[in-house]
Amino acid sequence: MNNSEANQTNIRSKEAYPHEKRNLIVFALNQIVMRFGWMFKSESVVIPAFIDTYTSSGTIRGLLPLILRIGQSLPQFLVAQRVARMPKKQAFFVFTGFGFAIPWCVLSLILGVTDWSANVIVATFLVLCAVHWLAVGCNHLANGTLQGKLISPEKRGRLLAYSNIIGCTISIGLAFYLLPRWLSDNAAHYTVLFNATAISFGVAALVSFWFKELPSRPQRNAPFFRFLGDALLLLRYDRNFRRFAIVILLFYAIWPLFPHYTVYGQRTLGLVPSGFVALIVAQNASNAVGAGIMGNIADRSGNRLVLRILILISACMPLLAIGISRMPSGAQFYWIVFALMGFTPVSARIVTNYTLEIAPQEKHPQYLGVMSLFQAIPLFVSPLVGALIETLAFEPVFISCSVLVSIGFLLTFRLDEPRFNTGI
Repeated sequence: MNNSEANQTNIRSKEAYPHEKRNLIVFALNQIVMRFGWMFKSESVVIPAFIDTYTSSGTIRGLLPLILRIGQSLPQFLVAQRVARMPKKQAFFVFTGFGFAIPWCVLSLILGVTDWSANVIVATFLVLCAVHWLAVGCNHLANGTLQGKLISPEKRGRLLAYSNIIGCTISIGLAFYLLPRWLSDNAAHYTVLFNATAISFGVAALVSFWFKELPSRPQRNAPFFRFLGDALLLLRYDRNFRRFAIVILLFYAIWPLFPHYTVYGQRTLGLVPSGFVALIVAQNASNAVGAGIMGNIADRSGNRLVLRILILISACMPLLAIGISRMPSGAQFYWIVFALMGFTPVSARIVTNYTLEIAPQEKHPQYLGVMSLFQAIPLFVSPLVGALIETLAFEPVFISCSVLVSIGFLLTFRLDEPRFNTGI
């Protein structure tokens, strides 16, 4: 591309995405501060350990991914029509951002001022967790549509890279400084952890007030069931989207395992809460490095290649956990599993970015809503996965999930790369 073509591209980008520089900074700040909250309530380390202090049931642990994905996916589909009709998406993004914080604030108060039984605490936690993920689902839809409206495709990978690198680097420093005080072999200070989570999410929502968004022409006010039918018809008429949905269906077969890795390490390698800091640091470090590398690859070579790499990494994760558990000194290397797990937030963003690229802008909410449903389907078997682990042991279930994800990896070679308008 010569200088004249580059200048014309920049002019078109400024016309299509006014105030992009400011909005990039706000998006980055929002995601950086949000990363602190995710670190304090790590779904793969802190939450499973918290649940395990009240119950050792694998079925209860298996409910966590189900609540997570139902909360993330169904609201996206149900509110997609309403979001599509909004001339401005910022207010909805801010409102749902505060929805992140409230459940953790309530939970920290309950843990701090009540003396409820273990069963009541677990039941209350699951309800509050469901509320949190309902807000997350709505917020992710608002985030995707707002980003598709305010940020050009060529800069979304850069946004992912820089915000994750900065956010995860600071999170690592906070983990080293704070978590040894808040996690110990005798007791974990979950009240403080969840309070810090609420504060982080609340500040991230406040930052979102600084977006600069111009009103857009809303879509026609179609009835919900017509909107639903049009969205599902996308699978019939868009062959590449249909293939992508199958890939995601298989890819997300790995997610029901996430709450079980910490408990698996505790039972096979004797991990103790004081060792959880290393797992959280490894997860955030790989998130930062992975976001930097994958974000730049996505901007240069497209999201399809990055998705392929991330699916392969996920397929290797359960096999690596089994292999390390058989090593005499495996406890010293178990952090590697969580380092691979650190790529998970990156993969979620890449899935969103790929969906945004293969969809016309006016249909972004519909495409994102349908994709969220396919992300949810594997999570409905999460309680069953937990029960199978209790019945058959961890290893057979881990290997089965790895095989399913590997099939999804092979199917990525049938996807199109919209960035370059080519096939394989």
